Amino acid sequence: MIRIFTLLCCLAACSGGGGQVSGPPVPSETGFVALQDSVAQMGVSYMAALPTTGVADYRGMARLALPLGSAPALYHGDLRLSVDFGGGAAPMTGTIGGLQGPGAAVYGALQISGGRIYPDAHAARDYQFGADLTGNLTQAGQTHALSAEISGDFHGPGGTAVSGVIHRGKIGQADAVDMFHGAFAARQVASGG
Repeated sequence: MIRIFTLLCCLAACSGGGGQVSGPPVPSETGFVALQDSVAQMGVSYMAALPTTGVADYRGMARLALPLGSAPALYHGDLRLSVDFGGGAAPMTGTIGGLQGPGAAVYGALQISGGRIYPDAHAARDYQFGADLTGNLTQAGQTHALSAEISGDFHGPGGTAVSGVIHRGKIGQADAVDMFHGAFAARQVASGG
């Protein structure tokens, strides 16, 4: 039920736009929506059609609704994700960095770790992978500790793209703790790209 609600929210937020994205993603709402739409149009990959060995690197964008100021605002940044389909010691790692949004510059990056691929996932109801997201972001001299979970799906033939949600996000500064959420989308690039 939660997955359906999250999907409906993402679809409602992403209506319009569409088309292919060429060149590197632009960290903006327009660029994010175009990338997310193009990945969604590829369809969710069947788990049986995913590689069972090798590493795939993905590059794309993340959108986070962060309460760094008095109210949550949208921040866009670069997503880098590596997936070890052979299931090594760290099957999924990456970063979200270069965040841009309203107000002062944002410094720092969020680390993606503890990744898991769910081989028995049912494409219509389950996410195919998950991971932890942690790190510190600094804006206007204030440092915020963040933690969240990411959940997503592989898209296209053989998992040539990924997309998903950032949920259960907590952001803290001093004694205050607030919540945040987001989404991400990325395409596979040549290894080391």
